[in-house]
Amino acid sequence: MTRPTHEKEKLVTMLTEIYDQLEELELVLESSFSDLRMCLNNEELKKISASGQRLSMMEKEIEELNLAVDKAETNHSQVKRALKLEMGF
Repeated sequence: MTRPTHEKEKLVTMLTEIYDQLEELELVLESSFSDLRMCLNNEELKKISASGQRLSMMEKEIEELNLAVDKAETNHSQVKRALKLEMGF
């Protein structure tokens, strides 16, 4: 009778050790994935920030080009007006 009880206790002890190891593994994996998730979030934030800065620079360049085109059109219309006045006299 002591033999089956001894085997059961041995089995329970082994299962308890496995369970404890699995709990430790779970904590390590959770920590590891948490660190990885934070790294990935930081990388994505940097990419988004860089894209936002590039977009802002492009918007400024487009605005400057639009102002230059408007100024050129204004100068062009003034030249036309001046030529009309000269041709009229």
